[in-house]
Amino acid sequence: MFVYSLDGLKIDGDLAKDVEIEDNEITARSGVYQTFGKLFIAPDAEAHQLAVDGKWPEKLREAAELLAYDFDFGEASLDGSVSAEDFQAEYIRVFDVGSGDGPPAPIVGGAYGGVDRRKKMEEVARFFEYFGLTTTPDDPRPPDHLATECEFMQYLAFKEAASPSPRLGVSFHRAQDDFLERQFVDWLQEFAAKVEAAETMPFWVWAAKTAAGFAKADMQHIRS
Repeated sequence: MFVYSLDGLKIDGDLAKDVEIEDNEITARSGVYQTFGKLFIAPDAEAHQLAVDGKWPEKLREAAELLAYDFDFGEASLDGSVSAEDFQAEYIRVFDVGSGDGPPAPIVGGAYGGVDRRKKMEEVARFFEYFGLTTTPDDPRPPDHLATECEFMQYLAFKEAASPSPRLGVSFHRAQDDFLERQFVDWLQEFAAKVEAAETMPFWVWAAKTAAGFAKADMQHIRS
């Protein structure tokens, strides 16, 4: 049974947060976005250990087991000499704070494409609100954070899989295509290039390039 859950987003109203449905090719897509969402939050001790053990690609492959198309998640591990503290500090340096002029690869969509950051966040928030979601008040992530946008894609794919009618399922299917095209795929390509240029740990280069590649392949699949 597939279970989806949200951390940076919450559902408006009284709907249950966690729901189970039978695994299928659509829940596989939802599961991959769920895993990417967890990968791109500030890493704790558990995330660090998974990286050292080379388990993150394995977790993505497990989530993608029923995927309707082939995608190579590659291999990646973190040098065992890198402590959990240093791993988190590098995340903060590359994605959140940087040194002086800001992070070399901001992990928010509004930092890309030469757009007004505030307007971009408002656009993303309107997407969330249209589908009954808002950002969680006690979570520091902005709406256009990569992890939060992955959660949104997880939610839309799950809702497509769980839709009680084909017509409603098509609506959620189209919403995913729209969000990927307008808010996700393009900035992820820029993000991956900046991470590669940031002279960071190979693990983070793998994570960024893999997420960008998957989003692009997933949009192509949706349109087919």
